[in-house]
Amino acid sequence: MSDLRRIISWLLLALLAVVGLCGATLGVALSPTTAPLSQAVTNTLAAAGYSEVLSEQTPQGTETAFLTFQAPDRLGGYIESGSKRSYVYVIGGFEYQSVTTSNSASTKQLTFYRQQSQGGATAVDPAQMYLRLYKQGKHEHQSGNTYTFALTQGSQSGTLTYTVSGQYVSEFTAKVPSASIQLVISQVGSAPPVALPAGAKVIGTTSQAG
Repeated sequence: MSDLRRIISWLLLALLAVVGLCGATLGVALSPTTAPLSQAVTNTLAAAGYSEVLSEQTPQGTETAFLTFQAPDRLGGYIESGSKRSYVYVIGGFEYQSVTTSNSASTKQLTFYRQQSQGGATAVDPAQMYLRLYKQGKHEHQSGNTYTFALTQGSQSGTLTYTVSGQYVSEFTAKVPSASIQLVISQVGSAPPVALPAGAKVIGTTSQAG
């Protein structure tokens, strides 16, 4: 499993390890200018692209991923922890990960290692992983354009919260006793294209995808 898949998937597993999957239905509509959650999720995931900021807080610290998804098969950005960051991309059938560098280092000096992708960009895109989770929630509560759901397993419990802005989901949060995840989505349909930084060096391939 690649480091990109391990890093992003770990955020999801940190939540699902302590919560169960319980069915629920969603039947609440908002005003005509604001989509109901089910439609907002569909609209967001069907968009040509979007920008994402994914933050996770655990007792071990905070890690944040700044990513852009471009349909149908591109995802790219960087994962930051403290003063260090790693750049990660999925372009077509390949994954690229940079060596860890300082936050202030120029992207023109990056070196990427390339390998085949297992599942493509959608398999590791946070929005694709998280936004549909409301279908497994229960005890739905709506307050304006904010929806809250509970996930439980025995004595363990977690809370999912979605915020809808217009026709799209703008924020998702998941909280469990030992961790929290926040996903902020913006530039839906207008995010910049995804490509490796200009001048970056690629190892393990004969050509650089752009």
